Amino acid sequence: MKTNTITPNQITLFLIIYFFSTFIGFFTVQLINKAQYDSLLVICISGLVGCIYAFLCVKLANRRPEEFIVYYGKEIFPNWIHLFLMGFIFFFCLHACSVVLKEYADFLIQVYLPETPEWAIGTVFGIVIAITARMGILTLFRAAQGLFYIILLALLINGIFLGKELNFDRWIAFVTNHTLPGILKGSYFTTPFIGELGLFIFIFPFFMKKDKILKSMVWGIIFACFLIMTHIAQILLLFGPNLASHLSFPMLEIVRFIRIADFIENLDPLLIAIWSTMVYLKISFFFYLSAFILAQIFRLKDHRPLTFSLAAITVVMSFRLSENAANLNFFMETTWPTFAYFAESIPILYLLMDTLRRFWKKKAIKKAES
Repeated sequence: MKTNTITPNQITLFLIIYFFSTFIGFFTVQLINKAQYDSLLVICISGLVGCIYAFLCVKLANRRPEEFIVYYGKEIFPNWIHLFLMGFIFFFCLHACSVVLKEYADFLIQVYLPETPEWAIGTVFGIVIAITARMGILTLFRAAQGLFYIILLALLINGIFLGKELNFDRWIAFVTNHTLPGILKGSYFTTPFIGELGLFIFIFPFFMKKDKILKSMVWGIIFACFLIMTHIAQILLLFGPNLASHLSFPMLEIVRFIRIADFIENLDPLLIAIWSTMVYLKISFFFYLSAFILAQIFRLKDHRPLTFSLAAITVVMSFRLSENAANLNFFMETTWPTFAYFAESIPILYLLMDTLRRFWKKKAIKKAES
């Protein structure tokens, strides 16, 4: 298996797309509903926590930089505990893949394909992510690297032509309207999205220049948070928190405000296509991780034989997650953050236990020498 193939620059660009994609599409409404004008402050807090989390995860990975944690984790925890924790991470990745797929399928059905059965969209997407996972992790990072500049251009166009529609009189609310419950609720909901970067520990041997990985992750978090804050600020200045918290897809409503000329009434098909590609990369990343971790658990040399069967399971899971979008949103607001915190704390548990074991070992050596 070829490793050391992903550059620090690719890590930064991938993280920007990874965080920005689904958050602006599916979760801004929940955040605005909880935090309103404190949403920008909540994103800053979540980004800071994400940087601390990145430091801890990279610290653990750098102790065995050329080994995969699925293999060396049994040296830290007893084998049965290690297998349980790795199995939980596998399920978390597969479940997250199903959730994002469900969210995206609901979006397409509600907005563009109201007569299309959900199974058709899920099946097509399942085939696509299975093929992508078979192509390997480097394909995802290279695709993100090329897509980033297109996204930057699209966001620039969006900002230029949307500026005249914004109500800048609302700016003062970002300074004066603060509530501690809103900040706490928003931070608890938002931080797990940034904490997902801890999953990078499972592909750490694929990274080049490991001494620069932490810096790349921090810059990725900073730029992603900046873009998310810019997007949320546009929503609040355009609609206000009360209206924005009742919109299904404020991102789409913002795009439809843009009119460049009579022959282009709006740009939503183009910009939604670009955003859909970002969502596709995130789904594919979750799916690749689930297949890769499962293959390592079973000591398989290659994850590719698992891809199509896991894709079928993912599609079925996405069908069975909830009866409608409202139930799924309720799950994401109430249950999912706690579930994600537990899964994302697993690398920290390994770091803590590995540190304790090293301390005990040094203490035993000193005792033996004396």
